[in-house]
Amino acid sequence: MEWGRSQRSGAVIRLAESAIRRYFPLAQALEDRALESSGTLAKNLIVVTADGLRWQEVFEGIPVSSPLCKPEDGRDAGQALPRETLMPFFWNTLARHGQVYGNRRYGSEVSVANRMRISYPGYSEIICGFPDDKRIILNSKKQNPNRHVFEWLNKQRGYRGRVAAFGSWELFSWIFNEERAEIPVNAGFEKIRTRGGLSAGQYRLNALLDSSPRPWHDHVRPDTLTWAFAKEYLERRRPRVLFVGFGETDEYAHEGNAAGYVQAIARFDSLLAEIWRFIESHEHYRGKTALLITTDHGRGRHNWRMHHPLAPGSEETWFAVASPDLEARGEVRESGQIRHEQFARTMLRLIGQHHEASDARMAPEPEVVFEKENTLFAAPRMDGGSFPAPEVPVTPGGRGPER
Repeated sequence: MEWGRSQRSGAVIRLAESAIRRYFPLAQALEDRALESSGTLAKNLIVVTADGLRWQEVFEGIPVSSPLCKPEDGRDAGQALPRETLMPFFWNTLARHGQVYGNRRYGSEVSVANRMRISYPGYSEIICGFPDDKRIILNSKKQNPNRHVFEWLNKQRGYRGRVAAFGSWELFSWIFNEERAEIPVNAGFEKIRTRGGLSAGQYRLNALLDSSPRPWHDHVRPDTLTWAFAKEYLERRRPRVLFVGFGETDEYAHEGNAAGYVQAIARFDSLLAEIWRFIESHEHYRGKTALLITTDHGRGRHNWRMHHPLAPGSEETWFAVASPDLEARGEVRESGQIRHEQFARTMLRLIGQHHEASDARMAPEPEVVFEKENTLFAAPRMDGGSFPAPEVPVTPGGRGPER
């Protein structure tokens, strides 16, 4: 019996998939050997962002003088909390094993370079290495016209097919230009879809999306679900480069929901602890992974709910980095200026990759991050402890006017 065209195509696809399953591990192992000459212990990179999380809360916690303790809309005020109580993992573990920048009280300044000071321009600047104030000015569903380092890494030996992004905000698929970059991006309430059918775990995750509350409609999903989807992918595919963008901090801030914003910060801290714990529990990542953690923009100094070009403070941010190749310096209390446009090069250098920029706007990495200094801290390791979040009531509400 002669096969029709569709039957022949199906057979070819099945043969190809069988060959991939058989030889992919070998090909992956051969590509991994290409990374041995990178000169760094870190062969993996995880970038984590918390949308619109102010440097004031990161470095100062919630003092009684904070506007978060004096909301204008009559809601329950956020609790006064020291920073180690608000973000116990960040300050008791991550800061002790890495470097933290952005405490302006000591002259450590981190800022966005773009003039828009909203989310899409902010994320694009981080991953591309330069602002684009002419073409990226709004939070709209427009494909990013600029190529980014995740896209570049996906074409390099050892990283091909091993780059992915997950985000709570639905626009990440556009920011990463998923189709052109040819990397998987799972964002918003997008479900897992596979050619060969879903596993039991994937089916459960998709079901959780269906049953999840949607206080911000379909724009932003709960951060815990974003990590659950990213973790499933880490366990199943073992990517070398992963972006995880959390979003609840910005949503609660726009609402003026002080208690919700504080709880979202605490939840972000607990998710960082989960990511660190995952790294330390897997041989593929333990001792071989660099972390870069930051935000996409600041918030207004006079109105913490807002951020935009005319709100002073919207450009003020922070970031933290930890890697087996970096000296642990803790909170860096030295004067200096670092801009988000420098993060793209920083990511590459953390894993020993060198990108010949075709775009002259791509900024160099901040050399201060890679300085070698004596320190009392050990190399990054998890201590196995737990990091409970403070109990703060959360009151969901409508989506804010901007991100």
